[in-house]
Amino acid sequence: PVEDRNTSVFFRLYGTNYSLYSHSYLCYGQSQALKMLLAALHQASSSAQIKHPCYPQGYQENITVAELYDSPCVRAPSSARPGLVLTVTGTGDPAACDTAVQRLFNFSCGAQGPCGFNGVYQPPVRGQFFAFSGFYHSLHFLNLTGGQSLSLVNATIRQICNSSWKQVQELFPMASRTQLRDACTASSYILTLLLQGYKFNITTWPSIHFIQQVANTDVGWTLGYMLNLTNLIPSEPPTAVTELPRSIWIAATLLLAIMLILIFCLLTATCCHRNSLGYEQL
Repeated sequence: PVEDRNTSVFFRLYGTNYSLYSHSYLCYGQSQALKMLLAALHQASSSAQIKHPCYPQGYQENITVAELYDSPCVRAPSSARPGLVLTVTGTGDPAACDTAVQRLFNFSCGAQGPCGFNGVYQPPVRGQFFAFSGFYHSLHFLNLTGGQSLSLVNATIRQICNSSWKQVQELFPMASRTQLRDACTASSYILTLLLQGYKFNITTWPSIHFIQQVANTDVGWTLGYMLNLTNLIPSEPPTAVTELPRSIWIAATLLLAIMLILIFCLLTATCCHRNSLGYEQL
């Protein structure tokens, strides 16, 4: 049973009532979370040089303040200059990376009872779970979607976070620059979200299935798709359509055929009558 009714959503579809637990953590999708992380590192720095512990050591890029704060999920400081160029340098420090990622969350529940993070109520995880979209693609990049143990996942992520920019390029020669840059950041974020955010542990970890397809069909971010698709579903069962008996269909078809024949005969007679009048005048 859902203890917090604010997280209980009522649905009535095809005449059946459903009560679901639902909550969407806005700005905690992978791309926005990584942007929040970079913004937090920038605000913690007193200069235009940003040391990023999740980027591979030896990686460097330049971005402007306007590019960094181009999302509603990150608010630019009042003193920020949009045209200022920031230099982001990777340091490849897994421990510092974990600490920086964890600062994006508030894991204390207070008097709320069981919660996910940021004080939002969440029932304890139970049953089987499908993890797709960013969850799947980030861990699939590291070949970690085949049911590997939590200890192996931890070790693999730590290894990639310890790798230098040159080593990462050698390991994944066909990957894009963005994939290589974000490999450590994204996987560390997902692990923190699942373990400390959603409260999975070593016992419940095997119940998470990282997949790209369900029943041979690609799956993606379902919430937006559901919101769009459910607008097309009637809340009540569709009214039954009564078909006409076969005898009425046959009678209607015959009547239509007779009418067409009569019309054809009438048109033919009219044409013949006009032709005969023409001969008489000649």
